[in-house]
Amino acid sequence: MPKQATKITLSEKEREGLTKIITRHKSEQRLVLRANIVLHAAQGHSNIQIARDVQSNVDTVRLWRDRWFGLQGVDLDTLSIEDRLTDIPRPGKPSSITEVQRCQMATLACEAPEVAGRQGNRI
Repeated sequence: MPKQATKITLSEKEREGLTKIITRHKSEQRLVLRANIVLHAAQGHSNIQIARDVQSNVDTVRLWRDRWFGLQGVDLDTLSIEDRLTDIPRPGKPSSITEVQRCQMATLACEAPEVAGRQGNRI
């Protein structure tokens, strides 16, 4: 017998915050997806139905439903809605390349070889 999906209950403030993320034009799409998952879960939909509705994987739906459930007792002043929908830090060595170096590499890659004093391979 399949396990019952975790029940999500939203306060009015949480519901408004999630809706704001979804309707804001500058929201990152991963946050929009996660907010949609939580809103659908609060409506009592199954993980399979949510995955179909938001065109995502059932495992992704289960992850964000369970993660939101685990944070339900935390006050919004302590942890904002966007923070709740953000990835947790991953293990591993932090990048040794700074943001400035990353921008310099992108600039170098996008300019013509002659501008940078290199010979280009012309075909």
